[in-house]
Amino acid sequence: MFKKLDELKKKKIYTIVAVILLAAMYLIIFKFSSENAEESSGISRRIAGFIYKIYYQVMGISGSGEAIGEVILQVSPLEAFIRKLAHFTEYLCVGLLSYRIVSMWYRSKWKGRMIVLLQVFLSGALDEIHQYFVPGRYASFKDVLLDTAGGVTGIILLSVWLDVRKKIRDN
Repeated sequence: MFKKLDELKKKKIYTIVAVILLAAMYLIIFKFSSENAEESSGISRRIAGFIYKIYYQVMGISGSGEAIGEVILQVSPLEAFIRKLAHFTEYLCVGLLSYRIVSMWYRSKWKGRMIVLLQVFLSGALDEIHQYFVPGRYASFKDVLLDTAGGVTGIILLSVWLDVRKKIRDN
């Protein structure tokens, strides 16, 4: 009896922590989506520039005019990649956290996964609608699909991890 109470107490604590982290993740997503185009691009550009600085240091390339010109030309594609990676990663975390909450309380794995998939898709769509009203930003259905792909990846990663953990415990 006490073992069941301890397990229920752990489940509640895990749920509370996961809900807090999920809420924090949504606040972070909302904050990034609220930035105007210049602010948003500036962050991505600084990250891309930092990556290229490290790359040039590792490769032993000095900061000559040619090298700097190359960086400027290469930052733009890297900046776009960083922006898309951010979308994917944010929603990967949302998928992980949401599925962890659902998997603890909901018996049906497939229905639970579908609930989280719907949540990720709808929250990605709402995020894009929100961006539509931010100066210089626009809504992109491709980003909704990218967000959903991140969430699905989170669901898959957690599902695999839970299955492996269960098999290890059973043996």
